[in-house]
Amino acid sequence: MSKGERTGNGPAPEPPIPSSATRWVARARRARNEAGLYLIRGAATAAGGALVAYGSFWFQTR
Repeated sequence: MSKGERTGNGPAPEPPIPSSATRWVARARRARNEAGLYLIRGAATAAGGALVAYGSFWFQTR
């Protein structure tokens, strides 16, 4: 039998209650991950806009 299986008829162990510090850490981590996604999207949008602007300028000069 593996260690994760319960034996006997005892009550199931309750999950630990997260402290306020743990909740703040989780919120900060989630905000950092979301901010990273927005930064990547913004950089990709800026690069795409620059590429389109340069392409249209190049096309007009030819």
